[in-house]
Amino acid sequence: MWREWTNYLPDFKTFVYMAFAFVIPLMVTFINMKLHKLGDPSWKKKDGAKNYKNKGR
Repeated sequence: MWREWTNYLPDFKTFVYMAFAFVIPLMVTFINMKLHKLGDPSWKKKDGAKNYKNKGR
């Protein structure tokens, strides 16, 4: 019974590649958010935009 069921499953490499297809874009997104948080100028940040506009008044 167990052998019949496992014949329909893909091989191990397919599961690994599916995990990579999920994890790699997720890591790129988190790294991109971290870089934007560290490197964006103050007028591009949510809190900094208010300070930048009110600085001249």
